[in-house]
Amino acid sequence: MESLRAKRENEEYRQAFAVFDLNHDGEIDADELEAVLKQLGMKPTKSEVKAMIRKVDKTNSGTVNIDEFIAMMERRKKYQKSDANLRNAFQFFDRDGDGFITAEELRSIVSKTEREMTVRDVESIIGEVDKDGDGKLNYEEFLRLMQTL
Repeated sequence: MESLRAKRENEEYRQAFAVFDLNHDGEIDADELEAVLKQLGMKPTKSEVKAMIRKVDKTNSGTVNIDEFIAMMERRKKYQKSDANLRNAFQFFDRDGDGFITAEELRSIVSKTEREMTVRDVESIIGEVDKDGDGKLNYEEFLRLMQTL
């Protein structure tokens, strides 16, 4: 049985879809999506808008129908939760709160598990995702590390 919260979210998604569907044909096309994104202050290129649609367009129609839109919003909600969890993990690893995870901070956390790592092991791990070569991880680099695990 669908919970009251789920029903409310579903109705909110349907209302949002109606706002995006400017010509009220039951589908959101690239022009409609681009117009709404611009109203929200974003400046996507035509190819970015088309890529966004392709990502969720299960019927290969070149548009997004209500079911695809709801599925997209559900995925977005899950992503936001996982993003919050990753931010919390980053802050946990970033012991001194300077916005970076050093090799020592990472090694300190890992050493509390059963797995013992040398400084060289940790530096090697950091080196694989450390784009700017500063020897420590910013949030983007931390995300890259989490994606490789």
